[in-house]
Amino acid sequence: MSMLEKFTVVDLIKTRSASVATVTGNILKFNVQTAAEMHFAPYVQILVNPKDKQFAIRACKEDAPNAVPFSKPEGQQKYQIKVNNATVADLLRKMAGWSVEDNWNIPGVYFADEEAIVYDTATAFPPAPKRGGWAAKRAKEAAAAAAEEQVDNEV
Repeated sequence: MSMLEKFTVVDLIKTRSASVATVTGNILKFNVQTAAEMHFAPYVQILVNPKDKQFAIRACKEDAPNAVPFSKPEGQQKYQIKVNNATVADLLRKMAGWSVEDNWNIPGVYFADEEAIVYDTATAFPPAPKRGGWAAKRAKEAAAAAAEEQVDNEV
């Protein structure tokens, strides 16, 4: 029996990725790093693997089946990319078992040889409210109201 029998060879094609996809409402958003990792692909295809609850984006030509407009050219893509498509958002939610009210961030893994990024919904996490954003303000107001209510109940 070899000492290395239980080891697997590291797949050097897979790379850590800074890409994060966010499912929110009818929109699938990708952070700016995703555009760079995808070499500012003007079009992508969105693929799903329902069995493993994964989805992927892959660079494609404009005339490819179901091509989705993606990135502006390098230097022009300054903001996150939004794919406003209820069908895609609904499919990802059903696949992962998420409710419509929930927003999720899903980190990606880049596959250089495929020019694709794969997202595993099992690794998803809820977005943190932005400091000073509406969600943070609402959370603060709710906490203050709850504290006030608790004081009223104790009196």
